[in-house]
Amino acid sequence: MLFSAIILSNTKSQSIFDMTLQCIESMIAAEKDNSDVKFEVLLIESNKQIHEVSFKFPEHVKVIIPTEDFNFHKFLNIGIKAASGDFVGLFNNDLIFQKNWLTEILKVKQQYPKVQSFCPVDYDSKFTPKTFFNGENYQFGYKVRRHIVGWCIIAEKSLFDKTGLLDERFSFFYADDDYSLMLQKYGQQHVLVANSEVSHLESKVSKELEKKKSAFFDDVEIPEKDIPRYIYTAQNRWMLERKKLLQGHIIFHKKWGNPKTVAIKSKLARIFIANGLGFLNKYFL
Repeated sequence: MLFSAIILSNTKSQSIFDMTLQCIESMIAAEKDNSDVKFEVLLIESNKQIHEVSFKFPEHVKVIIPTEDFNFHKFLNIGIKAASGDFVGLFNNDLIFQKNWLTEILKVKQQYPKVQSFCPVDYDSKFTPKTFFNGENYQFGYKVRRHIVGWCIIAEKSLFDKTGLLDERFSFFYADDDYSLMLQKYGQQHVLVANSEVSHLESKVSKELEKKKSAFFDDVEIPEKDIPRYIYTAQNRWMLERKKLLQGHIIFHKKWGNPKTVAIKSKLARIFIANGLGFLNKYFL
């Protein structure tokens, strides 16, 4: 089986290069005992001058440099379209893969052949303590940051023949939420796999990235007429300080409905999927 790993990176420093290399090496080494799996590594690189500097990835890594500026879903779509594998991994570059991470996902796939979307677990995350699974090897669900972790999604490539590619209006924020509702709309189940472990170094990412955060949140203008009234409530006013997050929030709810509508539709969609009626979801989601 060929697995296409799609990894997003912006290699602007030695520390980021080292982190990406560690991600690639741990991903392959963790599956060295599984001779049935071969890896294709597609690095979608934001640094358009990477070939002019000293950062050289191994020959088995195919570096793709989009002409466009960074857009999370657009860059993942470039990887999906270039992928040759039966499965694709949609990965951040700040990951460390633990032994048999893919083997454990394939075990669940064998048990549930129709399931095409999976996530591993990071037990250092506050959202998924080991007690979350109650002794089970997996959990079905669509909760973002719990069942769906956008930094590491594994899917059969044929899933996107059913759902279409990722919505490129989501340049970063609310991309996970959109993926969740996309699965529900097309009646597709998603599984979080307890024995597939991947460590996410989110809190340990280099200081170069941290310095860019404020600009990343604020460098967009949103017309006041586009901002929903509920954003000005005490509970939601904090979004006004994070403009790109607010932009993602507005795009998401223009697409799927206001927060209350989304909650109702999602609950109904999950009931339909659980009862084998997920094909109806595309008519109301």
